[in-house]
Amino acid sequence: MKVQVNSDKTIDVDASLTGFVEGEVSRVLDRFAKRLTRVEVHLADVDNKKTGKADKRCLVEVRPAGDKPVSANAVAMTTESAVGAALGKMQRLLTTFFGRRGRAAEEVSGDVPHAEEAAPVLAAKKAAARKTVAKTGKKVAAKKAAAKKAAAKKPTKLSPRGPKKKLIFQARRRSQPSR
Repeated sequence: MKVQVNSDKTIDVDASLTGFVEGEVSRVLDRFAKRLTRVEVHLADVDNKKTGKADKRCLVEVRPAGDKPVSANAVAMTTESAVGAALGKMQRLLTTFFGRRGRAAEEVSGDVPHAEEAAPVLAAKKAAARKTVAKTGKKVAAKKAAAKKAAAKKPTKLSPRGPKKKLIFQARRRSQPSR
């Protein structure tokens, strides 16, 4: 994993800042290091050396191997806090990014020694989840059918003058599809 630190003309990137950023990147994104080719950190001062509210911006761009780049940014009072916040966002984003591609959470963190042993366990968990969803779907359908039967059995009350007529606005409301 290669780390690049870039900035605009208002922030001086010296050896200490570069060392800090590289240390934070390696500390926070260490578990994804095998899957990342490059990490770019862009630092900027939003309002050009004026003091005030949060004006330091950090954009972290990560390039996973074989995928499109992913980025996260944060704005804070100091450069160090902006870098920490942006890397925290990136860590959460990468956990989700790799997790959605069908990899187990243990595999993303790198704690599983044999990934082929985890595959049957994952398949069994998915099958159990499908069965649970099917059972709950049948229960819901049975409850709906029972409610319809109960509503059909209720006697309707008629007034001595016949059925009550609907007003125009009520008829229109029923004819329009529900949202």
